[in-house]
Amino acid sequence: MEKIKVEFRHLEAGAQLPEYETANAAGCDIALPLRGDIVLYPHEVKNIPVGFAVKIPVGYEGQIRSRAGMARKGIVIANAPGTVDSDHTAELHLLLLNVSDKPVRLSPGQRVAQMVFSPVVQANFATDD
Repeated sequence: MEKIKVEFRHLEAGAQLPEYETANAAGCDIALPLRGDIVLYPHEVKNIPVGFAVKIPVGYEGQIRSRAGMARKGIVIANAPGTVDSDHTAELHLLLLNVSDKPVRLSPGQRVAQMVFSPVVQANFATDD
């Protein structure tokens, strides 16, 4: 399995380093920072800063995706998959959406999303003029 170096930068003390749950997992889990509970009400979208930034190598992207366990509770990534480009070096944010009909409470440190890294191919557009 190919591995790439992704630089990680803490932006707040409670930020959690993404982790792979198993040796062959495709996605690394993103956990909420250790700063307090978050409640998402039915059909609500919240922009959640995760307290860290990453530097992805040129030629790769990070895809932010829902976790199956969270989707079973009704919490998904609103713009899944969200793309993190290699030139994005600011704090990562998650757009969490509650698709259930009841409020869902998220706890500090809870794994709420995952990130998968993929090679990028750009197109050369040709016109027919």
